[in-house]
Amino acid sequence: MDIQIHLSFLPFLLYIIYYILYLMKTLGVLIETEDEPVSKKYYLKNKNSLQFLKEYGIYMDYIPYDYAIFAEIKKQGEKKGINVIPLFGNNLTLKECNQCDSIFCIFEGVYAFMNGGYDQYNNYMNIIKKTKAKVFPSQKMQQFVINKHQYLSYFKKKGYDIAPTSFINLDKVNLKTIMNFIKKHKLEKIVVKPELGAFKKGFTIIQKPTEKKLTKLFNQLKKKEYKRILLQPFLEEFNKFGEIKTYWINGKHLYSYKQKWDKGDGIFETQEAIDPDLLEECHKTAEKLLKDIFKDHEKLIQCRVDFACCINNDSRCREFFINEIEICPTIPEQESRGHGYVPLAEAVIKSCV
Repeated sequence: MDIQIHLSFLPFLLYIIYYILYLMKTLGVLIETEDEPVSKKYYLKNKNSLQFLKEYGIYMDYIPYDYAIFAEIKKQGEKKGINVIPLFGNNLTLKECNQCDSIFCIFEGVYAFMNGGYDQYNNYMNIIKKTKAKVFPSQKMQQFVINKHQYLSYFKKKGYDIAPTSFINLDKVNLKTIMNFIKKHKLEKIVVKPELGAFKKGFTIIQKPTEKKLTKLFNQLKKKEYKRILLQPFLEEFNKFGEIKTYWINGKHLYSYKQKWDKGDGIFETQEAIDPDLLEECHKTAEKLLKDIFKDHEKLIQCRVDFACCINNDSRCREFFINEIEICPTIPEQESRGHGYVPLAEAVIKSCV
């Protein structure tokens, strides 16, 4: 009798095994930034869904933002019968990626470069290009945004305001052309930003630039494996008015904030503190920009569009320009006051599987 009862469950057990192996979708979430821990308040509110992170050596005293997002995606995935697994960026393999139906990237190429130089960066980009899993955002799109000269040139071609910029290949430096750019724009002070730079790494301000100063800096950047840089005017008004950062999910605005800098520390103001006319103008521009990107490139699950001031003068609004975009942005939970991760996780589950 007992044997008959057990055998009656066999088809059901076989179906469960078949479902897990062949029907259940697997979503990989690419993490390991080790950056921007969530607050104690966030942990206490979401304690139950964060406990399993201990399996990966992550405890309450330091939960990086990407692990917190992964936990929320996993929670939302369980509701839909989706297997959500972590992929660790610093030791990523093609075999692991190929076990997934789709991959959502939080860790991205800039982190790979910061942690292991060009070799690790190239390995990361090759893996997400070769994997049979569908990658969000795609390797091609990540490459487009990492190569700032490409997307800024695209913005300019589409008629969006950007800062006057000289795009420089460090393997083909033409100092005469660079100095002509500086003289044309009457620049007494410049900023240099390397592609693949993040968190102000490689960011340099030069007063009264000369060929000697530029040559010294370019050699230093080449030793750090940077390939391309952007040279732009130093804008005194940039920090006076702050940077307006607007965050979007599937082309819909979720929240904005203003950021200024004081002795290297970021100072945040919520969107309620931003001039409403200015904020509306930034939102209209960002919305139009995202429609263009979705049409010409690909739809993005998340994107941050940043605006800065000012071109030519320090007027309040009309001179704001697009400073940069991020498609795998670092998003501390405090930016959205703890309400940003759930809509992102829901969008990831809906879009990726």
